[in-house]
Amino acid sequence: MGSGPPLVKTGNWLTHLEYDLESPIWRHLYSELCREHTLIRYDARGNGLSDREVEEISFEAFVRDLEAVVDVCGLEKFALLGISQGCAVSIAYAVRHPERVTHLVLYGGFAQGFNKRQLSQAQKEQNAAVLTLMRLGWGQENPAFR
Repeated sequence: MGSGPPLVKTGNWLTHLEYDLESPIWRHLYSELCREHTLIRYDARGNGLSDREVEEISFEAFVRDLEAVVDVCGLEKFALLGISQGCAVSIAYAVRHPERVTHLVLYGGFAQGFNKRQLSQAQKEQNAAVLTLMRLGWGQENPAFR
């Protein structure tokens, strides 16, 4: 999208290349980012327009996907934007390919996932309950799970 220096947005969980442009949350951000840049986006594996049935869902696979997108686009140097889960993937890419990343922009990321943090027993139980609800409710029509 847009024109100007390339800005690659790392794929993250729950994106959709088409629907994100209709989203009241994302459309304004993407419109602004592509005013002065060529914004390159992709759906992470298992999300949006990407294949649902994949052999591997792992951190390393997400980094390889970013490498593939950048290579297919023929980018030598570019700015890299990571949002949420995309922050860790962006950091890993930048560490492996520092000569290619001109700027690293991170928003809403984390250094450690919640299972690695120091949590109280009550917080651990709450997290486990939320994961159970997500696992049991995934794919249901009940909007409470979405």
